[in-house]
Amino acid sequence: MKKETSKKHDSGRREMLKKTGILFAAAPFYFGLESCVNTGNKSFDADVIIVGAGLSGLNAALQLEQFGYKVKIVEATDRLGGRVHTAKDSDVPGHPELGANGIGGGYARILDASQKYNVNIGPMRPRTESRKGELIYSIKNDFILPSDWPSHKLNTLPEGFRKSLPAYTAWPLFSKLNPLPKKDLMAWRNPTYKNWDKSVYAVLKEEGFSEDAIKLAMNTNSSYGVDAKNISILMFFQIMTWIEQQVASNGKGGAIVGGNQRLPEAMGAAFKQDILQNSPVKSIASEKDAVTVTLDNDKKLRARYSLVTLPTSALRRIKISPSTTGLQQSGIQNLDYTPVVQVHYVPTKKYWEEDDLPPSMWCDNLAGRFMALKNDIQNPDKVTSCVAFLNSNVALEVNKMSQKDAVAAVTKTLEEMRPSLKGSLKFVYYWNWVNNPYAGGAYAYWKPGQITEFANKLADPIGRIHFAGEHTAIMNRGMEGAMESGERAALEILNLLG
Repeated sequence: MKKETSKKHDSGRREMLKKTGILFAAAPFYFGLESCVNTGNKSFDADVIIVGAGLSGLNAALQLEQFGYKVKIVEATDRLGGRVHTAKDSDVPGHPELGANGIGGGYARILDASQKYNVNIGPMRPRTESRKGELIYSIKNDFILPSDWPSHKLNTLPEGFRKSLPAYTAWPLFSKLNPLPKKDLMAWRNPTYKNWDKSVYAVLKEEGFSEDAIKLAMNTNSSYGVDAKNISILMFFQIMTWIEQQVASNGKGGAIVGGNQRLPEAMGAAFKQDILQNSPVKSIASEKDAVTVTLDNDKKLRARYSLVTLPTSALRRIKISPSTTGLQQSGIQNLDYTPVVQVHYVPTKKYWEEDDLPPSMWCDNLAGRFMALKNDIQNPDKVTSCVAFLNSNVALEVNKMSQKDAVAAVTKTLEEMRPSLKGSLKFVYYWNWVNNPYAGGAYAYWKPGQITEFANKLADPIGRIHFAGEHTAIMNRGMEGAMESGERAALEILNLLG
């Protein structure tokens, strides 16, 4: 446990921020119009209690600490980073990412934090992508090389899309249809585009996709959501706009050397006050002049304000008082997270040389995306491990099984579809984001109508309780979105602390 410290408030800098308008630069709903003003009560454990030690919570904590406020972080697990999670080398050689993966060139906050907290950015580490020539498709038990796909008998994509590989079929269409202004990363929440807040399925049907083509292009190994019917195309439009901004940026992205989890660990080390780990929260109550946070062990902490940075799936487990209402309550109860399960192996022999097929596979069965990972910087051509990366309905199916049964089922599927894998894979690690009580999945996804209904309400304060997290970000996604939300919330609370 870290010793709590208190520094003199940097009021001069905060006043400068106010005068330059930085505290008010975001949309009006960012700020807590319902929050109470400071009462001057000194009988607090902290000025701000932050729930969750992911990137958003750590970023907010460091910014509040910078201005001299007493901050305490409570974290349910035994590690920092939330859904940024790197496997240990002792578990999986090459320490692949179990959570957040790539860092884009436009991840300004992540890149700045990496420099500030002395972690190095290295090359990108592909996880569900393969090098050119190293992937084969397995569809209906038929191996298909990418070069053979356009004319293959199993290619049921409509004319104009047949040259596209299944994993990338819909993206050019999303880009073509995207009505959002190219440089406006906030436009996806504008009611002007509410008519686009409809299912991907409906749009693909309008474009002439058959049921089988939709299943192949969107319901198999989908990186977002579960299937085309339960995800809004407006979310994909926002993703496309955001990707275009990333591509146009001048920054140099990649991955944190040693694993992305090294960044939240470095941020935690830089934070000079208490981080209470293994401390799940039971309830949070906003009162007239304070917030009381009650842990699962019934220990109570009091502060002037609280910032909750948990995913909605974890927030549902906590009693909030006053209760959430209306659209915000609907958002907390209904915003879900992309199901992801990973089964990690170490290859005991070069199975790809035995059958002369590419080492990685995109499968339409329980094997998901089976990827041969090359995570040895000193030997970049060496396969360090393999992962069966399971998304969407496949992840949900596996999640119903015990770990033992899940590993056995995935391994059996791999060995039956590709005999060279029999005896070639040593199971080493299993990771399930779906049944994780503090995550509920890998990252938020928006169902049809949800963006219009409650996207602009999720971050609304409830009395002295404020909210952040990747799902509340407006302009960015992933790790950068988490950092953005923590920054927004810190400025929101700074404006109230006085």
